[in-house]
Amino acid sequence: MPIKNSLFIIIVVHFFNCAVTNYKKLSIENPAKLIAIQDSLLLVSGDNQLVRDALVTANNSIAEKYLSTGDLKSAAQHFSNSTLIDDHNKYSKFGLLIVEGRILIKKGNKNGIWDAIEKFSEASSLFPNNGEPFYWMAESYTKLGDTEFDLILESYEKSLALDLDEGLRLEVEKNYNIAKDRKNKLDSFWK
Repeated sequence: MPIKNSLFIIIVVHFFNCAVTNYKKLSIENPAKLIAIQDSLLLVSGDNQLVRDALVTANNSIAEKYLSTGDLKSAAQHFSNSTLIDDHNKYSKFGLLIVEGRILIKKGNKNGIWDAIEKFSEASSLFPNNGEPFYWMAESYTKLGDTEFDLILESYEKSLALDLDEGLRLEVEKNYNIAKDRKNKLDSFWK
């Protein structure tokens, strides 16, 4: 009887390992399909880190898609789901902080914008070489009052000194030049 039990355990482990490999593949190729069975997977897999990693990848992937279309609320929900599955995943935390900050900027409330700046600052500590949080800080300072040129320009400069994807880099450069031109016009007006 012990041989049959051992064989059964080997078959179950092999099946589960194959399934985990498929979950990882599915998280990349069809994340929505994996998320559709997320609750069941979490219930069945328990603390299996490979399954959790696949679900985090799937949620982050969908969050990025929503982010690219400007659907901040849905992006926040998926980044939040990722952090609930694995609260140590820095990428999920970073994404959630950036999205939450952007939502606060969009609302336009002065206290909320200060909260957004705090979120961007926290995001910058997770990935110190990433310039995106500093771009959003500059946008926040601009929204607070577009005459705080020292804070605005300093944030844009810090963003440009760090890693940015090419599309965002062009946006930062454009907004930096606009802010710099406005500062120069204001300075020349008061001379």
